[in-house]
Amino acid sequence: MSTQAYTPKKPARSLTLDVRGLSCHVRVWGADDAPPVVMLHGSRDCSATFQFIVDEFRREFRIIAPDLRGYGRTDWNPQGYWFHDYLADLECLLDELLPGAAAPLVGHSLGGQIVSTFAGVRPNRVTRVVALDAFGLVDEHPEKTPDLIARWMDAWRDGPEPSRAYDTIEELAIRLRQTNGRLTMDKALFLAAESSRRRPDGRFEWSFDPHHRTPFPIPHRKTEWAANMKRIEAPALWLASGRVSRIDKEEPGGIAARAALLKNVIVEKVDETSHNLHHDKPAEVARIVEDFLARGQT
Repeated sequence: MSTQAYTPKKPARSLTLDVRGLSCHVRVWGADDAPPVVMLHGSRDCSATFQFIVDEFRREFRIIAPDLRGYGRTDWNPQGYWFHDYLADLECLLDELLPGAAAPLVGHSLGGQIVSTFAGVRPNRVTRVVALDAFGLVDEHPEKTPDLIARWMDAWRDGPEPSRAYDTIEELAIRLRQTNGRLTMDKALFLAAESSRRRPDGRFEWSFDPHHRTPFPIPHRKTEWAANMKRIEAPALWLASGRVSRIDKEEPGGIAARAALLKNVIVEKVDETSHNLHHDKPAEVARIVEDFLARGQT
């Protein structure tokens, strides 16, 4: 087993921007005059998650990937986190780095929910949208609402579950591989180093705000999600992992029925991958995404 961290073929450079009062860290790959692509990571992750597929792209893109609020090297928000804040943050980022322009958006998991919703709310700002294993959530029963609100309130009264401390980066990497057995040790070491921070006592912890473990106090409603999907004008790519999704298990028609809400969507599946398909088969994911994005380049 390799004990050396993955070495990027295309190292990123960092920008720091003020995004709605928070200091936001942004990774950028590629030349400033290359076609732009904006990428958003998922929950309990950071922008470094895209390094492996960036390294596999054959074409030159200017890839812009922020650490979402409360993740990576971006500030934590003392007032907590609401899904709609991510949409406003994304618009602020586009206004700052791509003023007046439309761009393709790529997102994984939570990031995929953000870019898809944004594409419905601001269709004039999006040329193409790619969702990596992110096709909405299964509705929670309305009767759970009081419990969700109570858990959210408890987290603010008592504090969230604290982050666990690890003695070494290797321990963090092992933890990542426990979640995803397909992740190689070299990639796990790279991700562990990029998504953690050193504590004052010299040990390590994940860099995301522990409040991200607190559920949103409002249950998911498919009808509202669907209204946004119907408003998407840009061509869309839904790229599913090899696992059987909860949507396919619990809803008639599964992901295919949800995809039918969009005007122009391609649904593909990457076999033998986990939820983090961009880690498991980065070359295949990069090829599919790149070919889809290239159709929109002139």
